[in-house]
Amino acid sequence: MRSSTLSADSSFMRELKRLLQALTSVADADSLVSLINDMHHFIRMTNNMPVSDAVIAKPELMPQLTFLAEKVLRLSEGNNQADTLVRSARLLGSLQLTAPDSPRRWRELQFGYKLLYRAALTLRLLEHALEHKLLTDNTLLHHYTARRFADDTCPFRVNVQLPLIIAVMLLDCGQLDIDAITLLTGYAGQYDANRSMQHQERQRYLATSKVAMARLLDEALQLVPYRGNSKREQQLHQLQQQNNIKFIKQLLSQSINSDGPLAPLLSLPQVYSSIVLPGRDRYQYEALPKASLLLKDGVNRGQFPANWVQQLINIVGIFPQGYGIAFIPTQHDSGYAEKYELAIVNQLYPAKLAEPLCRIVSRNLQYRRGGHNCQVSLAHNLYFKPARDRLSVIPTARLKEILMQLSADWEPGQIRRFLPRCWQPQQFFSQSTHQNLWNQAPNPITYAKTKY
Repeated sequence: MRSSTLSADSSFMRELKRLLQALTSVADADSLVSLINDMHHFIRMTNNMPVSDAVIAKPELMPQLTFLAEKVLRLSEGNNQADTLVRSARLLGSLQLTAPDSPRRWRELQFGYKLLYRAALTLRLLEHALEHKLLTDNTLLHHYTARRFADDTCPFRVNVQLPLIIAVMLLDCGQLDIDAITLLTGYAGQYDANRSMQHQERQRYLATSKVAMARLLDEALQLVPYRGNSKREQQLHQLQQQNNIKFIKQLLSQSINSDGPLAPLLSLPQVYSSIVLPGRDRYQYEALPKASLLLKDGVNRGQFPANWVQQLINIVGIFPQGYGIAFIPTQHDSGYAEKYELAIVNQLYPAKLAEPLCRIVSRNLQYRRGGHNCQVSLAHNLYFKPARDRLSVIPTARLKEILMQLSADWEPGQIRRFLPRCWQPQQFFSQSTHQNLWNQAPNPITYAKTKY
């Protein structure tokens, strides 16, 4: 059973890596990044000349967008709702645990990791919004009520989910225009892509990207030719594509202009992913649980509707998927143990927003496989002050023993500072034997009540 589980986890990671390559590899002429670059180049070359005189062929972007969107759905969607939530949590967590932080890999991060993160989260936000009537569009509701899992011909999949993912893929396409890249990294790549721009510089960058995006959408969102002999099927194929392209343009327009009922559907996951994944010079892993506060600040500034923000937080909780939790386990006598253990957030929809659903990955601060799932209460989570205060009363000798297992360079005068609010599990997750965080495990247990 364990070998089959590990094989499934390894298969998922291989598929994820292949998809990231298909999205971001500049060496692959058919990757999303390459095709968008080629489309920008084509538009510049043909801007003032007839297409027939163009010296390069027009890239066929739409078929590849559809192909890649299908790949995303195969990673995020399951055979039923429960399976879909597990697969989405695994995708989000894996992206968090493997995202690069090098400024030189900004294309890979922006058009691979963040794109997939946004796609998965947007899919979950869409169905949540339809389920809770945040969206009342009759066409969307009709497709949603007729949804069939694991069916490639399902109208909800074909007419809603696929165009939604394509819209996510195109949301930042203007950033690959040469003028936008020059503003971001400089003519010779001398600027840090993760730096904070001055206000005027950032406004110019956003305006340049927006103009380039509009030009690309006019060229890229074209009907894919029908292949077959049935005239009726051809008409249906054309009508379906026209409706999907209209939906894609509607999604992008409302998101960019922050206006319309669909606007939060793309913009909220876009902002959330920018907070919880690397790519900003202000990125601090320890501060990631404050993402919900930043989104609520957006409500106060009129950037997002309050009900949409709350529903997104209901999905993800306070702690992002893949986040490293340090917690105090409970002893057999129901007291608090004089130690802490490690866990990783691995499930969506926590019953209590500040109590993450996790997989335990250590015992006596030694990494382990096949741990239990758990729900970590505030009183046990070292991210919160009450738990840290409780652990800080541990006798110094015992705390030294704990910290010697954690770090080789600690100093006796800094013991209290070594009490972790969280831990970074990227190195742990890099080993394939530790990637089975989403396989079947005993039901969640709450460490305020359960013996350890």
